[in-house]
Amino acid sequence: MKIIDAKTPLEDGIFTKVVIGKFDGVHLGHRKLIKAMTEHEDDLKSLVFTFDLDSPISFNSGYIYSKEERRSFFEELGADYLVEFYLDKESAAMSPEDFVREVLVNRLHAKAVFCGPDLSFGKKGAGNTKTIKALGPELGIELFVIEKERYRGEDISSTRIRESIARGNTGEAVEMLGRNVAGNLR
Repeated sequence: MKIIDAKTPLEDGIFTKVVIGKFDGVHLGHRKLIKAMTEHEDDLKSLVFTFDLDSPISFNSGYIYSKEERRSFFEELGADYLVEFYLDKESAAMSPEDFVREVLVNRLHAKAVFCGPDLSFGKKGAGNTKTIKALGPELGIELFVIEKERYRGEDISSTRIRESIARGNTGEAVEMLGRNVAGNLR
């Protein structure tokens, strides 16, 4: 797996299928989403687009796995490329349409996007699956929305896993993660 910068365009002739997510827990739901992308039959390179854990703007209150552990999981799941997007005031201010055009299409050469139904991106999280679907025909992007994985009747989420760990219910957390918790939340 090659780790690349979203500011630098991929080489000409390389086209990708991109999965977008925070992936802070790389839990069973995240794995389902990534596997849907990597196992989709096509000639595209698979690219995981997530956020740099060291970004000044953060989405969560604690990480379940380190940057190195996440990278290992993405590679294990078959990603050809990884982008850890550095989210700062400038990049967070990008309009959803500019994000799709400039980052996904112009730089990452995306031909397909895989995401969950609750995807949000761009300035104030205003972009969503409808944004990509609307721009898809013009930009040549196919959209695949993958339903969330559930555990005991509720959606699996990193927040839910962190809450299980905080309550001391590591068994439940391990079931939702699909692997042992290697370290403490940070």
